[in-house]
Amino acid sequence: MLGRGATLAIVLGFMLLNSAVAQDQGQLQPKSTGQPQAPAGGVEPSPPPPGWVVNCTSVQGGLDCRAGQSLFIKETGQRLLSVALRVPLDTKKPVLLLQVPLGIYLPAGVSLQFGKDTARKIVLQSCDQNGCLAEYAITDAEIAAMLKGADLTISIQNLKQEPVTVQVPVLGFPAAYAKIK
Repeated sequence: MLGRGATLAIVLGFMLLNSAVAQDQGQLQPKSTGQPQAPAGGVEPSPPPPGWVVNCTSVQGGLDCRAGQSLFIKETGQRLLSVALRVPLDTKKPVLLLQVPLGIYLPAGVSLQFGKDTARKIVLQSCDQNGCLAEYAITDAEIAAMLKGADLTISIQNLKQEPVTVQVPVLGFPAAYAKIK
């Protein structure tokens, strides 16, 4: 379970990552007047962003960097999910961070699949006004698969318990990972 400081750091990191991705795409993040709902299973995400971007923040002891990207729903411009890979300064063990939208079926958690490997279910750790967060201790083999071009498939369920599955392209992942490791 994450402490309050770690949760705030993750939220801040995603906000910075989302800002960097939006700037890379030449667009502002969409603003919502109401609480966003998870999309139906047939909603198509927008075309892939230009790839993984690296964002660093200065912390005591060095830089805290993460490589990531956000995917948006094509029809509405709503952020569907954000994915980031971080190598903490203290442990040096890579962690995959996910932020999914509000309005999902929480007991289903998040399912991750690297290439053709078996999907792994991870538990959502917390939710706030920006979405729900999950953290996964990614293995060296899973990183190697992504470095070789295996897409990451992320699945959640909407409130009707229908699957919402998104492939996260690895375009630019090798270069971004090289910068943060």
